[in-house]
Amino acid sequence: MILIGAACALLSVVGLLLASRRDTVVQRRLALLAPSLRRGPSWRPVLDRDLRQAGFRGTQSELMAAKLLGLALGAVAGGMAGGIIGAGGLAAAGLAYAGFVMPSIAVERTARSRRREAERAVGPLLERLEALVASGRPVETALVALARFPGPSALLDQTLRRTADAYALGAPLFRSLGATAQAESLDGVRTLAASLDRARDLGRGSIAVIRDARDAARAADRAEALEAAAQVEGKLMLTLVLCYLPALMLLVVIPLFLTLLDGLFG
Repeated sequence: MILIGAACALLSVVGLLLASRRDTVVQRRLALLAPSLRRGPSWRPVLDRDLRQAGFRGTQSELMAAKLLGLALGAVAGGMAGGIIGAGGLAAAGLAYAGFVMPSIAVERTARSRRREAERAVGPLLERLEALVASGRPVETALVALARFPGPSALLDQTLRRTADAYALGAPLFRSLGATAQAESLDGVRTLAASLDRARDLGRGSIAVIRDARDAARAADRAEALEAAAQVEGKLMLTLVLCYLPALMLLVVIPLFLTLLDGLFG
């Protein structure tokens, strides 16, 4: 039974790899009848950036080994569970597929969460940067000074430290910050660096750019807070329906109903 489950899992993985191919016979024939549309990739592999941001201390080969281990464990567990419930092949295929994709999903979600955390940390960075620049400090030295102090996001701190190290070696500060932010997929930091670089080239004051970015970050934080507050009512209603109403029925309504029935027919 375990061998059958493993074979089904292997067939499912082969089918998944074949389905991920872009140019199939059907697609080539349909391309003759309709113009080709620009489509994104059917699946996106885990990048080295995701591994680094997720804190996975390994390489792509080690991640693939973890995925294959999850595939084997899922196939064995599915075969054993399927032998009990009488659906060995289906359970083995499902658990094998889950074990194969779960490491990639965990890495991607962790990396996405840390990028989101870094985007939220741009607001406090702008607050401190605006305070230093408003006191008369040049924006370059203020940004380098802030890079030496830890903030709420480790990913943003690493980006700023790499930029400060490049600036110490003679690289342009804002362009280095933009390149590092683009490599880490931090759109807010990249936009800020591009705005500061453009303001310096045009001879404008950096304090106005920083204040505009700070106001935009405040507005974004306010909108996010309002959106989170708007969801509180629904979550409270769900908690009331799933937790308090069943307890009310069991402790009050049902005993009261049984007491009334006992009084009527007793």
